[in-house]
Amino acid sequence: MIRFIITVLVGTVLHALACIIIPPFEFAPTRLACFFWALRSGIVVFPIVFAVLLLPLRAGLRRFMPQSTQQTHAVMAALVLFVVIAAWILARQLSGVPSPPYEHGYLCQWIFWPVFVVIIVISFFWPFGTRTTPPNTALEPTPTALEFMDGLSCTTVIEIAEPFAGRRGSALDR
Repeated sequence: MIRFIITVLVGTVLHALACIIIPPFEFAPTRLACFFWALRSGIVVFPIVFAVLLLPLRAGLRRFMPQSTQQTHAVMAALVLFVVIAAWILARQLSGVPSPPYEHGYLCQWIFWPVFVVIIVISFFWPFGTRTTPPNTALEPTPTALEFMDGLSCTTVIEIAEPFAGRRGSALDR
């Protein structure tokens, strides 16, 4: 849940900063007002969009690629989101729909959205200091102390250790 909240905040700030780079601004006539309204709209819209896109994508990756690492999941998620963004932009561009003035043309969209996807995938999918084993693999059994003795039996180890323990009689007699 924390990753989702961080991803929403990162996406919101990135979108708000992109909205104020070059006039005409999308939400308001000044940079400060545009930043405020872009930030506000991002906090409202991005949780919904990310819940619809990222959570099912993560569940699908875990379902269909259970043995893969989190880095592999992140790369595959980036590829899927790149295809979605490319289909969305390409469909609008090839249909002849003119880009609104505040979007600064299709070149800016081809630049912004892939950068946005990379940053969102890094903040949501990339492992930062988490475990390195895939979630569905069994952990390696740890050897016990007696397995380090190069084949000595338990009886031999007890007989060797009894003189150091200071008692008489074997532990095996009890």
